[in-house]
Amino acid sequence: MRIFLSNPNVMNDIHRLLTLLGLASVVIAFSSVLASASAGDFRVGAGKISITTNAAEFPYMPSDRPSLNTRPGELSFVGVHDEVFARALVVDDGLQVEAVVVLEVTAVPAAGEISEAISRALKVRESNVLIVATHTHSVPLFSYAGGEVTARERKEIERLKSGAVAAVREANAHLQAARVAFGRGESWVNTNNGEEKGSRIGYDPSGPSDKTVDVVRFETRDGKPIALIVNYASHAEVMFRSVTRDGGYEVSGDLPGAVSRLLETQATAPIVLYTSGAEADQLPLFKSRQEAGLMPASDEGAAGWALLDVQARRLAASVMQVIADMPRGMTEAKISSAVSSVTCAGQQLSINPKTGKTTVESRPPVAIPLAMIRINDIAIAGVGGDVATEIGEHFKAASTVPHSMFITMMAPSVGYIFADSSYVHPGHGLSKSPLEPGCAEDAIVNRLVQMVDMYR
Repeated sequence: MRIFLSNPNVMNDIHRLLTLLGLASVVIAFSSVLASASAGDFRVGAGKISITTNAAEFPYMPSDRPSLNTRPGELSFVGVHDEVFARALVVDDGLQVEAVVVLEVTAVPAAGEISEAISRALKVRESNVLIVATHTHSVPLFSYAGGEVTARERKEIERLKSGAVAAVREANAHLQAARVAFGRGESWVNTNNGEEKGSRIGYDPSGPSDKTVDVVRFETRDGKPIALIVNYASHAEVMFRSVTRDGGYEVSGDLPGAVSRLLETQATAPIVLYTSGAEADQLPLFKSRQEAGLMPASDEGAAGWALLDVQARRLAASVMQVIADMPRGMTEAKISSAVSSVTCAGQQLSINPKTGKTTVESRPPVAIPLAMIRINDIAIAGVGGDVATEIGEHFKAASTVPHSMFITMMAPSVGYIFADSSYVHPGHGLSKSPLEPGCAEDAIVNRLVQMVDMYR
């Protein structure tokens, strides 16, 4: 149950309590205080809507202006290999309604606008809506950098917004009595990208890498599947910038999309919401395109789709094994949730490509959005950033709830968030991180653990 507090004296008491807890140096924005509620009639619904760019709009240049992700000689998207979707889950315990929306995009643009549209459609507060991106790079908006929106970007944002709203409405229209269960296993299709050790080959098999695959299963009272939430830590870029057709790129949901599609077609669940774990420093084991390094650059082209299929099948098989080992789901559920943030000092790190020398400029502090949804003993934590694997593992080890899932790329996202160990050998990711070392990891973990504890 979520209770919003408007009494300033109560909020002042909360601030003093947080200060006593040692959080005076971290700016925390509370939107709610959690209270107990009686377990209610648990209902769940799911929806899925295509958000794929129309065929008539190809060829499609990723950006008509410079951005963090585009580069000289960027090629066009020339068509669609597989559709991308907005998937939504609505849960209701009779006292509280929450929505989880997963969009197959790199990062969610115009997050506030999309969140507001969903909340209006569902008739809940915006803070009851958790929106996340799968972080696929094989979509036209991978180059979106915020700021003033172009006409073409506006068209894509409207497509995302209408798809997200339609998916939520579909989910809400199909609410039905349900059971919920949690399972955890492992899958070996990711690897550390090597930045922590300054690797120049693009990966480090011995580096930190969370192999955990977490699954939340929702099914009817008689055991018929409704939906899954799947969580795994890997960038979705098996096919990123691979030239697969007519001299250009093809739209794809990449690893998340392929895993969802496999599980949905295998009747494991009609709708699968794939979420990114702590993947800022995690890559899929094999990519179709390899940049120049110690070996010449190479591109498998259309053959790369086989690489995607093999890795997606292995991850999907791991999910199915987790489901096979799951206990029977709970029919009664209590839903609680909270949103918050932590603020850390900002910086911009630059790396000279010729000399490797780094320079650092101070930037304004950065507020990192956080969210928590708890269903009985299942805690779903969301972070508004692309978070390194060590931070995700740190949270799951520290959480007082063993069934704790760590979701990154929540909207809005501040960008890369790395563990302090990554700053020893600054690399590509840190040049896109807005944060100084020494704050984010402990601030995020401590705040999320406190949010989990407040559900008791």
